[in-house]
Amino acid sequence: MRKKLIVSGCSFTTKDFRSAAYPEKTFNFKKWPELLAEKLDMDCVNLAFSGAGNRFILSTLTDAIVRTPKDEIGLVIAAWSQSNRDDFQQYKDIDHMFYNEKFIKGFKWLNDRKNRPGDVFSWTRETVLGYLQFQSLCERYNVPYKQFQMISLFEGWLSGLVETENEVKERLDKEYGRNLNEEDIEKIEEHRYNEMIKEHRHEYKGDGVRDRDLLGRIVSEYEAYINEKNFIGWPGLRYMGGHTIEQATLMRDVKRKDGKHDYYEVMKDRTIGFLDKHPNEDGHVKIMRHIYEQLG
Repeated sequence: MRKKLIVSGCSFTTKDFRSAAYPEKTFNFKKWPELLAEKLDMDCVNLAFSGAGNRFILSTLTDAIVRTPKDEIGLVIAAWSQSNRDDFQQYKDIDHMFYNEKFIKGFKWLNDRKNRPGDVFSWTRETVLGYLQFQSLCERYNVPYKQFQMISLFEGWLSGLVETENEVKERLDKEYGRNLNEEDIEKIEEHRYNEMIKEHRHEYKGDGVRDRDLLGRIVSEYEAYINEKNFIGWPGLRYMGGHTIEQATLMRDVKRKDGKHDYYEVMKDRTIGFLDKHPNEDGHVKIMRHIYEQLG
C-alpha cells in the first residue's frame, strides 16, 4: 500500500495556482508537493489554497490527520504562511463540497490579508502556538511530519505590506487604459514599477526595528518546546539563524562590500515573471529538492 504525503499551505504550495497578473499563462506543471510525493513514492494529498493563512493550514491538516487511517500516512508537511492573514469559514446549506474544503459539505474558506483583528505580536504568537499544536498532534498519532515557514512570518507586515499581483495589474491597466498582456508588462521599467509599489505600500505604524527584535523574542520563547529536527529552517528568521523556504530556494543574499547582508534579491529564473514572484516550474523543483534534502 502506497503511503500518503499530506501537505497544506498557501499559493506557494497549491496545486491549482493561477496568476492574477498573468491570466493568460497556464501553470500545469507539477508543484513541489507532487514532485516530492513522486520522489518518496507516495500519493499526494495537497490541501493548499491561494491566499491561505496559518489558521487554514492548521485546520486542514488537523482534519486530514484525524480522518486518515494512520497506517496510510507517510508524511505530513505544514508550509506556514504570513501571520497577518486572517482565515474564516462560511457555511451554506448546499449539498456539495467547496473546492477549498475537502471534508465536510457546505463549508467555504475565505481570507483577508490586511484587516485581521489584533496585532502582529498576537498573530505571531498564535502561529507559533500553531507550530506546537501541529507538532503535538503528529506526535500523538505517531505520524512522520515536517514543518517550516514557506514565506516570511511577519517581515512583509513590518516592511509595509505591498499590493497583491491582482491589485498591481488593475492599477496598471487603469493607467494605460487597456488590459495589458504579458509583453506589455515586461516592457514596464522596473524602477517605475518599484516606485509604484512603494507608493501604495500598506504602511506599518510601529517601530519596525524595535518590533522585529521583540517578535524574535516571542518566537524564541517557545524554542525549548519545538522539535527542531522536524522544523526545517527553525526559527524561520534569517536574523536569528533560520530561514524560510522562499529565501533558501528563490532568493539570493546580496551582501554589502563589508560582507554583511544587505537585502534579498528574487531570482528571476526561478519565479513566474515581473509582476508575480511565485515559483515557476524550476522554482518548484528547487523547493522540492531543498525539502527532500532535509528529510533525513
